[in-house]
Amino acid sequence: MRNTLKLAAALLLLTQASVMAEGLLDQVKAGGAVRVGFAEQEPFISTGPNGQLTGYEVDLLSAVISKIGPSKLEAVPTQFGALIPGLQAKRFDVVASDLYIRPDRCKIIAFAEPTHIVNDGLIVLAGNPKNIHSYADIVKDPTIKVGYIAGGGPIADHAIAAGVSKDQLSTLPDFNSLLAAVKTKRIDAFLNTGISISSVLKAANDTSVERAEPFEQAVIDGKPANATGSYAFRTEDQPFVDEFNKHLAMIVASGEAVKIGEKYGFAASDIPDGKVKTADLCK
Repeated sequence: MRNTLKLAAALLLLTQASVMAEGLLDQVKAGGAVRVGFAEQEPFISTGPNGQLTGYEVDLLSAVISKIGPSKLEAVPTQFGALIPGLQAKRFDVVASDLYIRPDRCKIIAFAEPTHIVNDGLIVLAGNPKNIHSYADIVKDPTIKVGYIAGGGPIADHAIAAGVSKDQLSTLPDFNSLLAAVKTKRIDAFLNTGISISSVLKAANDTSVERAEPFEQAVIDGKPANATGSYAFRTEDQPFVDEFNKHLAMIVASGEAVKIGEKYGFAASDIPDGKVKTADLCK
């Protein structure tokens, strides 16, 4: 009896070890669900009226994964600031949001090749009463207050690099809070990616606010501070990332990624052409 129990325990450990060794690549090839961690952020990713995920990041992710296996996407909503910790804690298998590729993040997660390139933008009151058209304008007037979403540090880094004081910056938990803060004059501008701002304004359909146009981009080390984003995976799932990148490259080269992006308001210039590599952005 004791030997039988020992044998059963050994078989259980072997089974568990096999499952752990499988990894995401085998999981997808076998048709297992892929848990998608995301923060609601149109037009990148959001939950539609029927509860299904929608947006550029969703459609592109589905297009790539369908080339690897018959997996379905399973939504795991969270706040933006909890995306990377949730991925590391295995609450989900992939982060699909407007997540920028940064050297500090590359040390703890595995990014796929770039999926989108974005500029910075501002939402201001209609008529742009503070006449904000660049970070330099914000620097000139220390009374200007700018809000950005919690966890969106990279875009704040652009402002700081351009000379904006940290005292002029504040965080709020979501887009609705930021939009309301502009309308009630708690802040003078809502800073985020241009494509996200266009989506927020379209959804709000509110003539009391507008996008600051034109808006000059920050220049850091002689280059415009355009941000580049992609999907994020756990470092132990690098074999899956390698396979994922092969199919992503074909979808980008064929123009399919641009067509997917156009559906959600992206311009062709917002979609990488394959020349910019994650390895370079991680340096």
